[in-house]
Amino acid sequence: MTGHWGQGTMERESMGKSGGWLRQVAVVAVYALSYGLLRQVSFVHWFLPAGLRLLCLLFVPYRYWPAMIVGEMLPLAKISYDCLDQFGPVYALIKLFPPIVLAMPIVRWCRSRLSLFDAQHSVRMSTLLFCTLLVSMVTAVRDISFLYTLREQPPGENPMFWDWGSQYFLGNYLGILTVVPLALLIRDIWREGTPNTLWKRLSRNRLVFDGVGLLLPALVLLTWLAANVSGDFSLVARMAMFMPVAWMALRHGWSGVALAGSAASLCVALITPDESDAITLQAQVFISFAITTLLMLGARIATLRVHEEKERMDGQLALQLAQQGLYLGELRMCQTADALEQVGSAIQQSHNRFLERLRNMLSTTEERVYYRQAIATQQQVFRLADSIYPRTLQSRGFPSTLNNGPIAKAMDDMGIAYDSNLSGRGWSRLDPGVQIALYRLACEAVVHLFEQSQSIDQLRLVLRAGETHGRRWAVLKIDAVFDRSKASREPKQNEWEELSYRLGVGGLGLDAIRDRARIYGGAIHTRSTSKGARLSLLLHDTTKPDTLS
Repeated sequence: MTGHWGQGTMERESMGKSGGWLRQVAVVAVYALSYGLLRQVSFVHWFLPAGLRLLCLLFVPYRYWPAMIVGEMLPLAKISYDCLDQFGPVYALIKLFPPIVLAMPIVRWCRSRLSLFDAQHSVRMSTLLFCTLLVSMVTAVRDISFLYTLREQPPGENPMFWDWGSQYFLGNYLGILTVVPLALLIRDIWREGTPNTLWKRLSRNRLVFDGVGLLLPALVLLTWLAANVSGDFSLVARMAMFMPVAWMALRHGWSGVALAGSAASLCVALITPDESDAITLQAQVFISFAITTLLMLGARIATLRVHEEKERMDGQLALQLAQQGLYLGELRMCQTADALEQVGSAIQQSHNRFLERLRNMLSTTEERVYYRQAIATQQQVFRLADSIYPRTLQSRGFPSTLNNGPIAKAMDDMGIAYDSNLSGRGWSRLDPGVQIALYRLACEAVVHLFEQSQSIDQLRLVLRAGETHGRRWAVLKIDAVFDRSKASREPKQNEWEELSYRLGVGGLGLDAIRDRARIYGGAIHTRSTSKGARLSLLLHDTTKPDTLS
């Protein structure tokens, strides 16, 4: 039994080792093939394999780095062999040395010491650009060392060294800026969802829409101008490719620069001859500087937008918590109203039992007086419970509460003509918290209007609900008609206090009404009319909207 277990363990270990070697070989093959293909479409002053090199060092695990060294040496071996007879063995040996070996310590240092990746595994743009600069410099030093094997005089006496050195540096730097930011953008888009929803997400992506609809036509036009004119006009057309990149940076942050910068770099390369001239070099220097600057600016813009989005989400969460707190408070008031009704019923029953026992001791007149007092006490308790939380709001709904609830009863007792009109669709689908808040605001608004003037003769409530762009809303309009004959009447403080008591509000004023409306994303407006005053308020339903019936 032990022998079989040991044999199985050895088999698994051998399979794991063989699988590891297969992965190493696969990395060598894929990297060598990609390097060779990109080299075929590159120039000295626009070297795309440099971008592939840095991109792989950023994301490939350390255990596969030796395989990438071998993968880069394979295409370099063929180039070195072809140059052996023409330039000699020293040049061929230097050419065989893979530049990725020089870039590895820099990338390792940036990944471990400079926090190249943040907590969300996103690349820090400033650190990436610094790493790009260092890698381009050491690679250019390696490339310029070829010239020392071709000439005996020191490089300071021949400007050819510095001319080629600048081209080597610019080619590696621009190649990295063309490949790496675009690959980071594709990585972020891929991480946003599943592969099955990729095309759906791309079709709704504003960056893709702006890139295809606006960026691409602008770059095509500038490329055509640069290819068909000469002299300074060609240089101006090439440098003008900076403008779409800047526009994308302001609109989409570093993601826009990644897409637009790679496209602009490609357009410059398409109209660039194999041998670099002064115009091409100036245009590429300008594009490199522009892409670098805009990547830093775009990263800052993206950071600011993330902070703004976080603040917006925090604000929404605060509003939701406030709405939830108000709704829970209403539920507690509903429970209090139920308890008050039970207390009123218990008082009535106790009073009836007490009068039954004392019936033989009381006269008929006294008995009637006590019964009326008991009924009045019970009605007062029920009225208090109804002011705390209307019974019709729970049993018959919000429209019935406006038509026959505490507001209608209070206006009827005060001798004021009252009318309510409801229109629109989907009242039943409004969130219960929004309906309760709308009722409380209506009560506060009525009390506010009576506080301003007690000469109100008519009161009309118009309520409308609807949906705009998938967001439900409700509008309440209160029209108060003043009776000028009552304007000279002395205001009675007890009438306003009695109305506040019956409607269960504190009469806090217009500012409190406005603040409460803002909790539900609403607003309030007041104005005078020819016959009186009008108060309008708007509330939004923050719940997920459904189709209104």
